[in-house]
Amino acid sequence: MDRRIIIVARFFLCVSIAWGTEAWSGGKPEEKYPVEIVFTSIGVEKNNMLANGATRESPLQLKFGVSFQARAPLNFVNPYNSGIQYLDATDSIGRKLAPAEFRMGGMSLRNESGMAQAAVTGIAGELPSPQASWVRLKGTLRIPVCRSMKSHVYELPLEKEAEEHVLLPGTVEQGEAESGDIVLSEGIPTGRIFLRECSTFEKNGKKMRKMVLGLGVEIPFDLDHFEILNEKGDVLKTESRGGGSRMNSTYREWTKRLQFEEPEDLRKLRLRLVYKVPAEPVSIPVDVKLGMRGEIRDRKR
Repeated sequence: MDRRIIIVARFFLCVSIAWGTEAWSGGKPEEKYPVEIVFTSIGVEKNNMLANGATRESPLQLKFGVSFQARAPLNFVNPYNSGIQYLDATDSIGRKLAPAEFRMGGMSLRNESGMAQAAVTGIAGELPSPQASWVRLKGTLRIPVCRSMKSHVYELPLEKEAEEHVLLPGTVEQGEAESGDIVLSEGIPTGRIFLRECSTFEKNGKKMRKMVLGLGVEIPFDLDHFEILNEKGDVLKTESRGGGSRMNSTYREWTKRLQFEEPEDLRKLRLRLVYKVPAEPVSIPVDVKLGMRGEIRDRKR
């Protein structure tokens, strides 16, 4: 048992999501979105532990790799205070094991080509019997989710240190914001969009634009990324070169280092904010048998 065994065991579930009213205008869902859960690995391993200033190995642990997947506009959030969730565990000889635990606050998030992914590791409460050939996990996992939404288009001069104070999405109707009749006051939530760097360069004979684009807010707001648009409103293919964020009790700021091929006659920077709106967690039923060679399906399934 003192070895690492990595396998791929795929277990697909499609469930309807119970959205919270915060995620929808008027609280009425437009449609339902599936979430997929995939058990990606199972393995026995030891961890290095720090105790009394010395590093030592932990006892053997049985671990499960799990991936959750969903398509836009559904996305995942990483709730650092979500605590531990459990699935009941039984091995193949009928012995009931201590529950397997999943720390949702430690999820690893990424988003590629419209597919949101969240990965988490589960740890069995105890090892199965030496004679056991599989472990069955059963129960329900509640997955923290959100809905990705887009702001209307903002504009900035294409110059270093340019900045603009703007109404944040959802504070007033878009038509009102664009009419010019609203005077920004301290009572209306606003954000500051800014450029810290902005310049051009040549790459493979093409004119490229690089910049550090940022957003600062003083209200709860969760930025996912920026979209850069051309004059026609098309989203430009943009390469992210890193970024960062910082926050304190009253202020939060994001910066993104971006570069893209500059369209002809680009006179100003046109951009949208893609941000996250919390929704009710998704409850996903789980009932799967996992052996060292993957998922074990009953004949009737």
